[in-house]
Amino acid sequence: MAIVTIDDELGRLLTQVASERGKTLEQFADEALRRMISENGGVHRTVRNGLPVMVVCDQRATIDPDKIRRWIEEDGL
Repeated sequence: MAIVTIDDELGRLLTQVASERGKTLEQFADEALRRMISENGGVHRTVRNGLPVMVVCDQRATIDPDKIRRWIEEDGL
């Protein structure tokens, strides 16, 4: 278990939506956070050296540059 602090306005909104769905605040927040994380797939955007990049979690397969080159050549790009 962890303690998370959120602002009052967000707390009221979460409580309202959870109640409308017949869930406790904890149940609703848990489900929403798990869904967000799974939909994101462990990828997030950031900026490095002024360029936008995607940071991928270690569980994701790495991108093989040779495969990319072959696909580009096969598609005539």
